[in-house]
Amino acid sequence: MDQDPLNIKNLLDRELADLQFHKEADVIARTHPATWRGRLRSFWNKELELPVIPLGTAFLLTFVSAFLFHAARQPETGPDMKNAGTQQRELIKAGGSMYWKDEIERRLSKHENSGES
Repeated sequence: MDQDPLNIKNLLDRELADLQFHKEADVIARTHPATWRGRLRSFWNKELELPVIPLGTAFLLTFVSAFLFHAARQPETGPDMKNAGTQQRELIKAGGSMYWKDEIERRLSKHENSGES
């Protein structure tokens, strides 16, 4: 086991004598690019591993927070939303179904107005 490094190198050289490596320049050019184009190509050819669960969670949190932010800033203006906080809406039963009283009155008034013309 106490062989000197020169004997080990000679033994290794004999074992690897049949192997020939011809593309040394190509490998060095790819691993150590000298031009900007080579560096860009080297950067572009990287393999990226993207973790699905953390990225999906981040996307979902961003989407939900943007939606909630937009909903909080959105003014509640609509035909029935102006006084919705101050008045109580009343449910009525008509034809076996439940309806809001103000909606029925609004639709009936539209129907009556369209029938007169």
